[in-house]
Amino acid sequence: MSAVAILSCQPNSHPFRERHISLHEPVKIGRSVARARPANNNGIFDCKVLSRNHAMLWYENGTFYLQDTKSSNGTFINNQRLCKGGEESSPREAYSGDHIQFGVDVMENNRRGEKITHGCIIATITLFHPDGREAKNIYTDGHFANTVTPGFTIQSQELYQLAQYLQEALHREKMLEQKFSTLQQLLNNTQESSEDGWQALIDEDRLLSRLEVLENQLHTYSKNHSEDALRQEVVTLQEEKLQYETTAKESLRRVLQEKLEAVRKLSDLERSLHNTEEECSHLKDMCEKSQEELQQLAEKYQDQLKEVSNIQGQLQDAENSHMEEREKFDKEKTDLMEKIEDLMKEESILSAKMEALQSDNDVAREEIASLKEKLESMKEPNNHEKDLDEKTDDDETEDKNTDEKKLFNSDTSDETSKIIPTSLKDLDPEESENKLKELHYEIEKYKAKMEDSESRLKESGDKVEQLQKDLEIAQLDTRQYVAKISSLEEKLKLSDLHMNQMMENTMSDLKMQLKESHKQADGSNTLIKTLQDRVVNLETELVNIKTTTDKADMTVVASSFDQTLSNHLDDSDLTDSGLEDDDNLKELLREARQLQKRAEGELTKCKDELDDTRARVQKSADEAILLKSKLTEVQKHADEKSDMVVDLQDQLKKAETTTKEVKQQILDLRDQLLEEQSHTKTNQEDLILTKKNLEQEKSKHKETRKELEEAKRTLSETQQSAKQNHNESEQLKNKVRHLQERLELDRKERARESHHARLTHSDSHQGSHTSPNVKHRGNIIADFAALKDECASLRKRIQAIEAEMKMSRKENLQLSSEYNKLQESYKQLEALKQKLETKEAVWRSNMTDSQKETDLAKQELCEAQEEIASLKSQCETYSVKNGELKSEIANMADEYKQLSDRSKVLSFCSSIPLLMLLFAVLVALYPTLAQITGTTP
Repeated sequence: MSAVAILSCQPNSHPFRERHISLHEPVKIGRSVARARPANNNGIFDCKVLSRNHAMLWYENGTFYLQDTKSSNGTFINNQRLCKGGEESSPREAYSGDHIQFGVDVMENNRRGEKITHGCIIATITLFHPDGREAKNIYTDGHFANTVTPGFTIQSQELYQLAQYLQEALHREKMLEQKFSTLQQLLNNTQESSEDGWQALIDEDRLLSRLEVLENQLHTYSKNHSEDALRQEVVTLQEEKLQYETTAKESLRRVLQEKLEAVRKLSDLERSLHNTEEECSHLKDMCEKSQEELQQLAEKYQDQLKEVSNIQGQLQDAENSHMEEREKFDKEKTDLMEKIEDLMKEESILSAKMEALQSDNDVAREEIASLKEKLESMKEPNNHEKDLDEKTDDDETEDKNTDEKKLFNSDTSDETSKIIPTSLKDLDPEESENKLKELHYEIEKYKAKMEDSESRLKESGDKVEQLQKDLEIAQLDTRQYVAKISSLEEKLKLSDLHMNQMMENTMSDLKMQLKESHKQADGSNTLIKTLQDRVVNLETELVNIKTTTDKADMTVVASSFDQTLSNHLDDSDLTDSGLEDDDNLKELLREARQLQKRAEGELTKCKDELDDTRARVQKSADEAILLKSKLTEVQKHADEKSDMVVDLQDQLKKAETTTKEVKQQILDLRDQLLEEQSHTKTNQEDLILTKKNLEQEKSKHKETRKELEEAKRTLSETQQSAKQNHNESEQLKNKVRHLQERLELDRKERARESHHARLTHSDSHQGSHTSPNVKHRGNIIADFAALKDECASLRKRIQAIEAEMKMSRKENLQLSSEYNKLQESYKQLEALKQKLETKEAVWRSNMTDSQKETDLAKQELCEAQEEIASLKSQCETYSVKNGELKSEIANMADEYKQLSDRSKVLSFCSSIPLLMLLFAVLVALYPTLAQITGTTP
């Protein structure tokens, strides 16, 4: 078995499959070439950013190492570069869970001028030893992980996660910028293609209209028009005029209806737009307010974090001082207990001394009483004897005193050697007093220290209360942050989905429009070429036809005029030859010739008038053709307008759909707000529960404080009892001193009177002195028993105080454990706060994208409104033009009627001279016909 390294791909990395690399020997990491291809068990990647020999990874002596081998774009471990570009780095130890980056994202321009980003390799490495154990993780290792301290700390893992989130956000921004640039290029291309397509359509329409005009001209020129044909054409023109008028009226009615519908839809759209703008403004205000609140909350949160860190530092100091004071207090308590035990022992010794001294005192009192009786009995002798006796007694008493002192010292030494232990034989009363004073002074010192420790404990308790309040406030803020950030995350997800859908739809629509525009452009170009060829051919045919028709008309007119002249000359010759003899006939012929001349003049006039009428008819026909062409153009414009209206209707429908989508989004946002309100309610309920728990914890803390105060009271009571014991011991010492003084006086009196008692009344007074000694001893025994009872009660009190101290220690340990739990919960809340802050940052970036989308939608709506206004103005101008054309058509019809009436009158007038000629010819031929027929009178 060998060590294994697993490289798993990150979302912001150049894509690759998961690699399982065995490290039985050093593994090279680099770019794929012809000899080395990427596989699942090697470190070769199909990435342009990497060098051929980029880095080395190996396992040695239980540790994993990574080394940069002079790569151009560098190697990173947890966003830390190993060395500069082109230099070989020193081996760097790698841990399981590290984030490794090979290379850097590189921007490149292709042949089209587009920017392309080549991603780098970003992976998380998991390492396994040859025995199958996972290598140590830098985030779970005790050396690198932050210890649980009451202060505010940020882990390195969280910092790295923040860096990763920032890199992902930058990558998304770059991708969105690329998409935006491609969309802009597509828009520009589509606009250019649409403009080209419109130009091609306009050129096609112009060529088609020109073709129709030329075909109509060909049709008219190819026909030989007669009066009946002209009449029929006039009738057809009138019918066509009526048809055009009816169609124009219907089209105008439709256009008006469509205009009214468009105006109504426009008003509805304007209303919806106004409503949406108001809602957008309201939402913007709400968003700005929320952003301001978020900024304020972030500032407050940072201030609170600083305060919490300061308070936690103060808490640490207070806890450390509290622990030190507790330790000092425990040490002082143990010292005091030891001293109390020593004092108790000394007290027992002193009580033994007291008992011995009291017994000696009783004996001395009895002896003094006996000596007083002796003195009273001795007062009866004479004065001289007294003086002598006094002198002798003085010398004797001095000797006796010395003897009695020696005896008493020997007796007391024997008695005290039996009672007092060897440790107190050498102690003097002055030394014991000094020791008691020192003990009293030390006890006062300890009292002062206890008071200081109590004051510090109170201060630490106040600080703990303040910290708990700050913790509650921070928890509330964190919960509010959690609620807000969850809502913002949902909104961001929805906006991202909507953005992606919109981008995909727009891309697909633009691609389809480009394809259609290219197809239309190709078709329009082919049509334009064919129509241009047809126009050229028709123009050549028209020129040829015009020349042929002019020649034919000239020949026909000349031939008809020659025939008429020859006929008239033949007729005149016949009449001249037949009527040479008759003068009447000559006169008639003259008159006929005159009439003929007049008729010829009238005929020339009629011909001129006919030529004029023909020219007018031709002009009217040309004008009618022009009117037809204009009507066709108007129809085309009307069709274009109808198409434009249809397009506008489609755009209006699209705008309505977009408004519906916006409304749906607003409704979705409202639903999200309601959901957020429900979440906030649940969070408020959770907050209420947590408040209740905190109140319960506060009550527990208050109870513990009360217990601590009771323990303090018990300590103060024990101190007071110790003071009382000290005072009682001092009183006992004073009593002992007084007793010692009295014993010394008694010893002196006893030394004086012992000699007389031994000489005279040794046997007589023994029975009388025993009874008071026994009574005094009984009183001393009772006092001693009372002192023993008090000592036992004091010991019981001390034991009870020690038990209470143990209970208070246990409760303090419980409180410290609860405090640690609260600290852990506080750290969890801080981690949640950090996550929410990162989510807030992502939400803000997405909010900017959504605002851009709304701005684009507003711009599109404004453009649509401008187009609708321009179309309205065009419709009004075209309606005015239609009215003008109708008036022109009516004027042309009136002129055509007048011309037709004038042509009828002219034809009638032109027929009158012909009738006159026929009548004259008949009159001239009448005699010849009569001779031929034989019907002359």
